[in-house]
Amino acid sequence: MSLPGTFERVYAAIKDQLRKGAFRPGERLEPAAFCEELNASVTPIRDALHRLTGERLVEAPRNEGFRMPMLTETSLRHLYAWHRDLLMLAAARHRAPPCTAGGPAGPWPGRHEKQNALFLALADATGNPEHVQAVQALIERLDPIQRLEDAFLDAVDAETAQIAEAVRTDDRKALRASLVRYHRRRDRIVPALLSRLHQHP
Repeated sequence: MSLPGTFERVYAAIKDQLRKGAFRPGERLEPAAFCEELNASVTPIRDALHRLTGERLVEAPRNEGFRMPMLTETSLRHLYAWHRDLLMLAAARHRAPPCTAGGPAGPWPGRHEKQNALFLALADATGNPEHVQAVQALIERLDPIQRLEDAFLDAVDAETAQIAEAVRTDDRKALRASLVRYHRRRDRIVPALLSRLHQHP
């Protein structure tokens, strides 16, 4: 095992690259290639990649090394559908309005980060930490795709405001409708998102 400090640093650095879409779907991740970049030996690199495999951000098919998960239209649609189902459950179970209209306050670097903060607040308002962890894990898996959505979607700020207002007023019917619209819009652009993702970086 690697030293805890080195492992955490390496793990955080690789995870940040994965979430920013630094690698294409299916691309091999060579531990040795990270060594010089992260100034670390191969052991903490491998330890980090194993942990990221457990988080489903990386794949290790039949112990043949590490690679980025393969994504198809079907698998991406399944991810969005699971995202919808988790948020619908939170919408039905939340105990109190977790945010104000317009979305959660904070220095969010992009629209999707602001939306994700809103979704996490909604999950947190269920009072169930397992719900928060499930939403967070899915956000991390969708992050590279969500970063591309702005190129294909308009009125994202208005979309966020509608969801936040429905939460603030505890209008569960409007919240369900806004979440359905959110996911329907993304389901329509799955082919375009995958095409752009395969072009990155």
